[in-house]
Amino acid sequence: MRGSLLDMRTLTLWLLLLAAAQPQVSSALRCHHCESSGNCTVETCPPGQELCRTTVFYNRWKGGEELEVVVRGCAVTGKDNSSMSYRTTQEIIMLKETVCDFDLCNHPDPRPSPTFPGSRTLECESCASSDLSCERGRILTLRCPDPTDQCLERVIQSSPEVSPSDERYVRGCGSFPDCPGPVGFHNNDTFLFLRCCNHSQCISGPMMKLSSHPLNELQCHSCEGNGTHGCSPEETTVTACRGPMNRCFEATGTHKYWGPGYTVRGCVAPTWCESPHLASTFFELAQPETFCCSGNECNAATRDATPRMGRAGPSLVLSPLLSSLPLLLLTRNLSPARGA
Repeated sequence: MRGSLLDMRTLTLWLLLLAAAQPQVSSALRCHHCESSGNCTVETCPPGQELCRTTVFYNRWKGGEELEVVVRGCAVTGKDNSSMSYRTTQEIIMLKETVCDFDLCNHPDPRPSPTFPGSRTLECESCASSDLSCERGRILTLRCPDPTDQCLERVIQSSPEVSPSDERYVRGCGSFPDCPGPVGFHNNDTFLFLRCCNHSQCISGPMMKLSSHPLNELQCHSCEGNGTHGCSPEETTVTACRGPMNRCFEATGTHKYWGPGYTVRGCVAPTWCESPHLASTFFELAQPETFCCSGNECNAATRDATPRMGRAGPSLVLSPLLSSLPLLLLTRNLSPARGA
């Protein structure tokens, strides 16, 4: 009897060891993956991408031609639903991204996409840098396609040598997390600003620029990259903070394109400190660790570092931010040539 009991215990132990040695079934999220054309496949999301996304690009030209492109895949954890609609002198553009958090939740939807104009929606001033209508003051109006839309202005500055297709300035309609904000960030490489409001044509006047904001007496460390390229002690600068961007900020995580250990430092509006997911949304960082403080140069990587003083405005180096916003990428890569 005792021998049988020992045999059973030995067998149980071996079964437990064998089970522990078996490869574990992956619990990673699975999402539908579709490019701009072709059939969808199923992809397993990498670590840090625990959301499925559906991004819709819709374009209507002045002559009546239309284009709709839908892209599906994985998204970094922390992103939220967002949308933007705007018009230029020749076209109306709608960009919408929705996210969800369970297997294959971004399945193709047979329902038609929203069309312009909306009913009982706001009317907003609209322009874009793709045709320099914002810079030249050729402001039009746009009836928002969705009842939840607000009027918005979005600014992304990284270089004075950006090509005309880069939407440095956009006014129109949309919905973003934590808007009306202001959602502001700047360092010596990038200026990002987003503001929204809830009544028709509530945004007007000249386009927002970094120099439009007065200095606020705070100075913060500035860099974008990792510890050896972009955010090394030798490459880190100090920037003079402006306007509502009165907190020093640091976010570190795995960048969708640049890999782990990617860090962003600069000045932010308090909204960034209260909503850590903004680093995921605007910098494509998976599960970022964020830090805010209010003392001069308090976002230093090391206390003994002696950063050089940098310029207060955007530098000539193109920021990865310009390539990290899927909505912005769609306006560049999917718009057909004029006259096509």
